[in-house]
Amino acid sequence: MRFKAPSEITRDYKSFKRFLVILETTAAYGFHDLAEHIHPLKKRLWQEHVLTGKSRPEKLRMLFEELGPTFVKLGQILSTRPDLITPEYARELSKLTEKVSPFPVEKARETIRAELGKEPEEIFREFSPEPLAAASIGQVHAAMLMDGSAVVVKVRRPGVDALIATDLEIMLYIARKLENFNESLARLRPVRIVEEFAYSLRRELNYQFEAANLLRFTRNMAGSEGLVIPRLYLEYTSMRVLTMERLFGDSATKVLAEEEVRRKYDLPRIAELGVNSLLAQIFEYGFFHADPHPGNIFLLEGNRFAFIDFGMMGRVSEEERQDFVKIIDYMLRGQISLMTDTALRMTISGRFTGSRLELERDVGDLVDENINLPLDKLSVSHILEELMEMFSKYELSLKPNLYMMFKALITIEHLGRTFNPQLRIVEMVKPFVQKLKMRALNPVPYVRRFFDTLGENITSLQNLPQALRNIGGKLERGDLTLRVEHHRLNDIEETLYVTGERMSRSLLISALLIGSALIIVAKIPPFWGEIPVIGTLGFCISGLLSIAVLLDDYRKRKLFLRERLRRKRLEEEEKNR
Repeated sequence: MRFKAPSEITRDYKSFKRFLVILETTAAYGFHDLAEHIHPLKKRLWQEHVLTGKSRPEKLRMLFEELGPTFVKLGQILSTRPDLITPEYARELSKLTEKVSPFPVEKARETIRAELGKEPEEIFREFSPEPLAAASIGQVHAAMLMDGSAVVVKVRRPGVDALIATDLEIMLYIARKLENFNESLARLRPVRIVEEFAYSLRRELNYQFEAANLLRFTRNMAGSEGLVIPRLYLEYTSMRVLTMERLFGDSATKVLAEEEVRRKYDLPRIAELGVNSLLAQIFEYGFFHADPHPGNIFLLEGNRFAFIDFGMMGRVSEEERQDFVKIIDYMLRGQISLMTDTALRMTISGRFTGSRLELERDVGDLVDENINLPLDKLSVSHILEELMEMFSKYELSLKPNLYMMFKALITIEHLGRTFNPQLRIVEMVKPFVQKLKMRALNPVPYVRRFFDTLGENITSLQNLPQALRNIGGKLERGDLTLRVEHHRLNDIEETLYVTGERMSRSLLISALLIGSALIIVAKIPPFWGEIPVIGTLGFCISGLLSIAVLLDDYRKRKLFLRERLRRKRLEEEEKNR
């Protein structure tokens, strides 16, 4: 029987073909249950790979690698969220790498010409035909401007936006199906994950967002000791082309791998400068490099360092930073209950499974385990990792931006302690904590906020007497009405309607069945042989109607359960706002 594409998927041939490939590949890697639930297949359209001995997380990693760049990027993001998926899945997905061949330099030149309105020879004195790096979104070429400045030019891969748009559409459809698959998957909020991923990926496709990130980073961090910030050439930057200064040095990955390169630098000094820089980004400005892995950090001559790739930046509000400071402060003072309340404010909903007593006991164990350690043994990353494991245990989800902050702190501490095992990050955090505590006592922001809203407050006070007089007048005249809004009464009305409809259909079928039986017993003609034709026909019709009613009830029940789950999810999101 012919395979029919779901109506939610775009009806053009390419989208249908891509959907079919995703479905076949999902089943081929051992996820038959998910594939069947996403869209039922009339016959087996796959040949299962040899996956003997492979765990389910390994199969998922291999599946994402097979499905290509969009799914690889989704897997990489999920690998940083063990609070959403289990640590086993996170560890396996962290092994994902982009295996992408570079596209021809002629295509890159065409993109530059279309975006910048000039021939590449009019902009660059030199333009390397061989890319320095190639990824799923774009690739990077070394070049030299007419004034002799060495630059790197990032060019978006042709056609990648259409491919990603198709994959995201299919991903969203699959996520909706998975939410209805079982309650465990529904708790992971796959639709919300895909929506956040789509938002992040669409920003990554537009290089002007990365350019804006670099400009803001430069404004915040210019003049920081030891930090080199690559210059952005805004006149040679657009949605599909990004031109920035080329930095000559060694990536932290290379420094970690080669002893000879390590000897070129004062690594303890660079570790201190790098950690201090990230702490300043987070606690002073609330705008930080969210992916400070060794490949995104360069070491330069003179024991300087630089962050590169500003596509993924994190943001934390003043209130969220103050909450982080309070957690540290309550931890040092042993205020377990207050620490628990503050930690819950850092999650999406604040609602957890289990009892409050058990949660506070686990928070107390976390404090007792770390508070008495010497400073050179105390690890911020270890505390944060244990805190996230605790969130996972109680089915709490950390706010995405705070998770990015946690992950950045964990990554930079691991790298810093690789460069300097004696690094005391807790001592380095203390000055920033003190600044934030003092900032919370500063009356200037509160006074400024008061005057910012003063006009509105005065207007409200001026209107208050008139509003009170209007209410009093209506009360005296008996015109004051009280409006009561009901919730969920529509559900009762719908239930009564459905019940009545089912009873009517049941009575109709029963009457047809009884009437047919009486005709057969009375032997009313016409006959087929010795069997009354009308009675037999009535039996057949009542049987077909019974099957149709049962199928219709089954379909409506599935729709009802799906709608109830959707409403419940919307109500939770409304409460979280």
